[in-house]
Amino acid sequence: MKSVSNIKVGINVFLYKHCRNRIEQIQLMMYLVYSVSTIIGMPLHFALGLIGHKGIYLQAISVGMWLSSIVLFVLFLSGRLHLTKALFVLTFSYQFFECVRIVFLAAMTGPDWLEAHQKLLLINEILSYCNLVVVCISLVPKAPTVVFAMYTLSVGCAYAICPEVMLNQFVLLIFYAMVGIWLYSFVMQRMVRSTSREISDYKVFQEGVLGMFHMGKAEALSLIQLSREAGRVDGIDDKVLGNLSERTRHNLIALGEHLQNERRDKIVDLSTIFPHLSPSELEVARLILKNMTLKEIAVATEKSLSNVGTVRGNIRKKLGLSPGDDLRDFILARIKDRS
Repeated sequence: MKSVSNIKVGINVFLYKHCRNRIEQIQLMMYLVYSVSTIIGMPLHFALGLIGHKGIYLQAISVGMWLSSIVLFVLFLSGRLHLTKALFVLTFSYQFFECVRIVFLAAMTGPDWLEAHQKLLLINEILSYCNLVVVCISLVPKAPTVVFAMYTLSVGCAYAICPEVMLNQFVLLIFYAMVGIWLYSFVMQRMVRSTSREISDYKVFQEGVLGMFHMGKAEALSLIQLSREAGRVDGIDDKVLGNLSERTRHNLIALGEHLQNERRDKIVDLSTIFPHLSPSELEVARLILKNMTLKEIAVATEKSLSNVGTVRGNIRKKLGLSPGDDLRDFILARIKDRS
């Protein structure tokens, strides 16, 4: 179990090192499969002779593909070549060698080799199509256009050199298929770029909102969840409350007190509870009920601090409070008795 866990950790570290998003994860998988299959498969041609034509020039082209794959793979693993660039260069080099094969087979075709070279050319055209499919699936920018242009140029050169060796029906079929997959990649890349911009804009907006409220994502989600409980205290999860910082809790308490005071002001008419208080005294009492300081009351009523203190003293005197009694607590108690 420990070895399996270590393998998973190693894979995650490798992915984190080379991939920044989902698209790059797809590119990484395609690059690894493409590179490893070439590094393992090409010796079957030039070393063992189990596949392909045994001509020395064609085998030399396979050696070139094999060596370029190894060099790119080492550069990628060492961190000297970024994933997208490594995949672009790999598919470009593959297509370059395929183009050389196509032109070489057309140039070396004679009466005795016509049928054999026709089959080999068809195989290389199919491999070129597969190469285009890889870059289209991987969403490598500009690579599908480069690969398609290289293929078209090589087939055009082969036609100019030896038209008889080209199987017209198969060439047209592969060409139309490549046009279709190339158009698909063009549309998909535009959609991916548009989606990436939308995701980027959303992240900027999200970070701006969270930064404005000095919250993390988990804390904001917990706050939303709490707001949906609609006053059900028994439905509040302690884990959700645990996600809230002390600063947010303090702000929520202050906000709750403020809203409670506003609601009380709308419901309670202090003049019916304390009819012997003057309008100015009722106004100050209402602000005291909001837990405002004398300085804040002075600003709100546009009166001097001494004047507010005098009014507050008159209220205490009319209500018969002793020096140790809290005026706000007394008003709250009278309101509670009336409700």
